[in-house]
Amino acid sequence: MMRRKGLIAALCLGLAFVTTGCWDRTELNELAITSATAIDWENGEWVVSYQVVIPSAISAAMTAVGGGAAKLPVVVYSTKSKTIRDAVWRSTLESPRHLFFSHTRVLVVSDAAARHGLAPLIDVYFRNSDSRETVSVLLAEGNARNIIEQLMQIQIIPGDGIEETMRREAAEYSALPNVRVYDLAMDIVSSAKSAVIPEILVSGSPGVTSADALNHTSLTSKLRLGRLAVLSGDRMIGWLSRSESLGVAFMRNKIKATTLSTACGPAERNENTSFRIKRSTTKLKPTKIGGRYVMKVEVKAEGELLETNCPLELNDPKVIKQLETQLESKVKEIIGFSWNATRKMKADIVGFADEIHRQYPKQWKQLKKDWPATFAQIEIEPHVNFTIKRTGLTNKSFKNLTEKD
Repeated sequence: MMRRKGLIAALCLGLAFVTTGCWDRTELNELAITSATAIDWENGEWVVSYQVVIPSAISAAMTAVGGGAAKLPVVVYSTKSKTIRDAVWRSTLESPRHLFFSHTRVLVVSDAAARHGLAPLIDVYFRNSDSRETVSVLLAEGNARNIIEQLMQIQIIPGDGIEETMRREAAEYSALPNVRVYDLAMDIVSSAKSAVIPEILVSGSPGVTSADALNHTSLTSKLRLGRLAVLSGDRMIGWLSRSESLGVAFMRNKIKATTLSTACGPAERNENTSFRIKRSTTKLKPTKIGGRYVMKVEVKAEGELLETNCPLELNDPKVIKQLETQLESKVKEIIGFSWNATRKMKADIVGFADEIHRQYPKQWKQLKKDWPATFAQIEIEPHVNFTIKRTGLTNKSFKNLTEKD
């Protein structure tokens, strides 16, 4: 028995010598955790900026009252080089810690970098294991570093706050999509070879970049979402307004929830009745008529009445039907408005190429040779079916009640 125990002990000791441990581990106090990254293109070089979290300052920033935080929870610095990854490694010249990108929430790209081409940037994210392709991508007009330098009140770490704002907008208003690096790459290599990126900007001046500037109930400037950047291939070619972006979202079947306003009647202009779209689905059906293609855009949506300043009898089915008709016309108008803007750019950001490729595979072999020109000639036929599911606690508008009194 003793001999057997001795043999087991010797075996365990031998395994301890030949088994490797975490020989390449990096301790937490050796890492610089980045919450946001900015990419600029200046004078033929990539400028990479890092929003690095300072863990020791986060608790102080969260509990500071009156005098402000003694130390900000993030620091921002930049490096530059002819290639993106070389710029990242040059951070060792000025940072005592190794950059850790696995917790990066957002990637902000300048319009100059986007017009130059984003293929090198996407290649970096798919080639290196420490860069996650689930990072949200945003585009800034001007310097991208300015965006990640801006501080936020509600969210201590700005990178987290930007990503949460983007996610919330996509879920509750749906005009701007939450585009991940993976989504961007898939759109660029799709049959349409076009993509979109939401804009982020600093609204107001000067920028809030210090603890003193942050310690006010009203900030001099804030981060906010703006327009929608359009890419043909990996290069940016233009902008769409927020209203145009909403129409694109309808056509791309990206509406999770949104709000629309209409007038009291078809002949009136003042929009004083609001509806909440709670559910919306869109189907694209291409049809070939002679030598041209027509895309049927079939939208089916339902929602509820949020407010009205119209003297409406909401218990009358005819009134409800009239409101539904007005909403259907509104959605058609939004789709048509955004389609005209998109077609002028000859960028298939709505994914018509994928539908035609699927429906007419033989014809697609010829169409793909000059798809932008063919895309610009497509006509659309929007069909909208809207159902009002709920009008609220009362079947009469408050204005109707006061006028009767």
